[in-house]
Amino acid sequence: MAHILLPTDFSANAMNAANYAVQLFGVEGNTFTVLNSYMLPHGAASSMWSIDGLLAKEAQEGTDDFVARLRSSLPSMKIDLRTAVEHGDLPNVVARFSHDADKPQLVVMGTQGASGLKEVLLGSNTADVIKGGGFPVLTVPENTKYETPKRIVVADDGGPIDKGSLQILIDIARWSKAEVLIVRVINEDTTVEPGAPDARFDELLGAIPRSHHYVSGENVMQALNGFADQSDANMVVVLHRKRSIFEQLFHTSTATKLAMHTHIPMLVLQQQAD
Repeated sequence: MAHILLPTDFSANAMNAANYAVQLFGVEGNTFTVLNSYMLPHGAASSMWSIDGLLAKEAQEGTDDFVARLRSSLPSMKIDLRTAVEHGDLPNVVARFSHDADKPQLVVMGTQGASGLKEVLLGSNTADVIKGGGFPVLTVPENTKYETPKRIVVADDGGPIDKGSLQILIDIARWSKAEVLIVRVINEDTTVEPGAPDARFDELLGAIPRSHHYVSGENVMQALNGFADQSDANMVVVLHRKRSIFEQLFHTSTATKLAMHTHIPMLVLQQQAD
């Protein structure tokens, strides 16, 4: 039984991600909350309750319409759908859900195509939700058509892992009967020798079919995407931890925005303890 949060800006990308999430997890015992967050216009005081009330009304109407369209897109599925409309920027709104008694186990978000590129650009909003929301996040590139995962590429950064961090991955792999391909990217920053024994994932994944692989590459995401393409994988999984090599993928600054590109769904898990 899972509670899944579906942030929406009412776009086609958000609808595609919500549709993907419902098909991936199914409806039996699961609850989906469609979330829209809104902000007051720049220069408007927060005390202007009339503007805030109008925006809240429009946001709720848009969310209700989104839910109706989601239901109509999957007419054979009886979806347990809730709605949430809150004032605030999305990363902070998502983070507030961590205090709920029935807090989500996962956030599913659509990603938007970068202009002039075939890759899908992971936007700063999604990156901020990954860094600050405290939840696993599944990003779904635009125009992705749902396929039951058969091969899932898991990026191994060599750090410690606890089973709780992998639970969503374990659940998905079990019910989809997917094979997990554990991949270590070798470059000048790594010291492990290919073929070195590593029982961490073997202990955590139990009976889930799995194999270990090593690929060379200086750009981690390009190496993972290349391996995923060659393996005909349906999903890429990375573990987000502070000070890891993957932290760089979500870092932004005033001078440079380091964007991550992926063209298949990517699940970002949160390592709770190093």
